[in-house]
Amino acid sequence: MFIQKEDYNYLAYSTIVLLKFLDCTTEERRFRDFRKIAYLVDFVNEGGKPSIFEKQRLADIYNKAQIKKKLLHHLIIVLKNRELINVSMNKSSQTIDLWLNKELIPVDFFDANIFENEISNVAELKKTLTARVRSMTIKNLVEKIFNDNNILTWGV
Repeated sequence: MFIQKEDYNYLAYSTIVLLKFLDCTTEERRFRDFRKIAYLVDFVNEGGKPSIFEKQRLADIYNKAQIKKKLLHHLIIVLKNRELINVSMNKSSQTIDLWLNKELIPVDFFDANIFENEISNVAELKKTLTARVRSMTIKNLVEKIFNDNNILTWGV
């Protein structure tokens, strides 16, 4: 018994897929502020264009992201300890940046047939968020996904 979207395995594979297909594989191309992943995992798995979601679904994604941030913090530690990702402290945002250690991920993990939908959804996210998703601030990400789709939010 588990809640899929709050399961560590679900969050781990979603995080790894997101990092891979946003090409966050070196420190220079790192994903800035891991907390943004909490807002993105549902779009990676269910559809990459936020505007296709009903307003209530977007509100649910936003609200549940607050819980996922804590789960992701624990998950980042586990993935780092297993050397699947590398991390650095971002002094300006006071959070953690990360990138995939793709050499330690099994090559067949990214089988295009298995992750066809996720790959397509990440590509759509990049297009929707003007390809800056890995480097934009969490505030700008929330505004672009939620506020632009008429979802009320509070400070992040």
